[in-house]
Amino acid sequence: MVYKIFFTFILLILVGCQSSNQNFLNLFNKNPKNISTKEEKEFDKTSSNPLFSFFENFKPTPIENESILVGRSDPNFKAFNQKNAFYNVLQAVKSHPSVLSSQANTRAAKLTIETLKSGKDTQVNVQALSGVSRDNSKNSFGAVGSLNISRVLFDYGSLDNSILSQKKRYQVSRIQSKISAETVAIRSYEVWVNLNRQKEVVAIYKKGLEQAEPFLGQIENISVSGLGDTSMFIKAQQDYAKLKIANSRSQTDYHSAVALFNEMFPGGDVLSVDSLQARTIIGKASAKSKMLKESPLIKAQDFLIQGLEAEYKALKAQQRPNVAMNAGLTAPARDTAEDSTANIGILVNYVFNDGGRLENQIATLKEQIKEAKRQRQSIEKQLISQLDVALESYYGSKKSYEVIFDMVELSQKNKEELSAQLQSGRSKIQDVLNAEVTLAENRILLVNALAEFTLASYRVRALTHGLTKEIGWKTF
Repeated sequence: MVYKIFFTFILLILVGCQSSNQNFLNLFNKNPKNISTKEEKEFDKTSSNPLFSFFENFKPTPIENESILVGRSDPNFKAFNQKNAFYNVLQAVKSHPSVLSSQANTRAAKLTIETLKSGKDTQVNVQALSGVSRDNSKNSFGAVGSLNISRVLFDYGSLDNSILSQKKRYQVSRIQSKISAETVAIRSYEVWVNLNRQKEVVAIYKKGLEQAEPFLGQIENISVSGLGDTSMFIKAQQDYAKLKIANSRSQTDYHSAVALFNEMFPGGDVLSVDSLQARTIIGKASAKSKMLKESPLIKAQDFLIQGLEAEYKALKAQQRPNVAMNAGLTAPARDTAEDSTANIGILVNYVFNDGGRLENQIATLKEQIKEAKRQRQSIEKQLISQLDVALESYYGSKKSYEVIFDMVELSQKNKEELSAQLQSGRSKIQDVLNAEVTLAENRILLVNALAEFTLASYRVRALTHGLTKEIGWKTF
């Protein structure tokens, strides 16, 4: 910015000189006169100086606007069956914005480590100053350059601990990327299982309505002929209406499931969605031990605590003096060899009194470390609770599935027997219709129990083993 202002100022002066026929070095003289031959020679001498030529190379160039763009992922999914499950979930994880965002944050954290490391390297600064001065009715151009070199020799480990703290934060960001990927993975399995569930429920209702409708017509004909009770027909109509209402509700749930599926698997073939098998889980005691050992949430919190502790040490080190080596060279544009100066020495810097700023920062960080350790305890309790709930859901839904499976078989046999008895007049059409409705309801209960059992198995697996490693996902 300084260069821009300086060169703009010089350019305006030169333009003014061209329009008023004034020589540059006489610009500030109230009685303009041509520059003397002696001044011309001095100016030419300065212009031919290498340092002067160096300054001339600095030209004001505007910084172009840079467009930082991010693309949209276009994942390619295969048919949604058990064989392609890992592949499709991996594509969903790799392309999800939350995962890509966490990966960018991880890369930024890694670059910050290199930024802090540079503080331990030798620092070289170059400064240049040029301008016009007037003294005793004489205009002159002057320029001076300076070179400064510095390097920290000893700081009680302040920089080393700052670097260590950032390395721990980098590890935290890597694990946070994994947590984001795990969240997307379990969500992908959930929407997959739920869509297949709703797909099967819709199919069951459709089949039930198709099989119940002829019976309803027969009951109506019997009621109209006077051979049957009108209340029987009304009761049949009520049962059929309930079936149609439930079918309408299932259609709405199906379309909602499709919308959630498209969110996780954009462009995926909804019609190809098939069922997923439940995962095998380990025993409760082993599951708890493995979860506490492998949980990315606990690992991330541990790295966060370690990073805060390293930062705490870095702040404590700033209370002590630090030692650095400094060297400098200053050279004017004119008479460079004669008037140049150089220096080298050891700089000891010690903050005697900063109004308590550093002490307060240390005290604040100490409380943050305590808070982080308390938070770790809270995370551990929450994980244990989540695992208990997932295990109860797993075993409960498994037992429910087994009971309902037997109910479906009994309902199927009851319907078949009533249908056979209807031919011989030993059962009523109303009984067959009721059996058809009951069979459809039990089949839906079975589908829901199986879906809950499958989801619970994936949730337990996510807590104990994780889901991203088996699909092949990596942070980078």
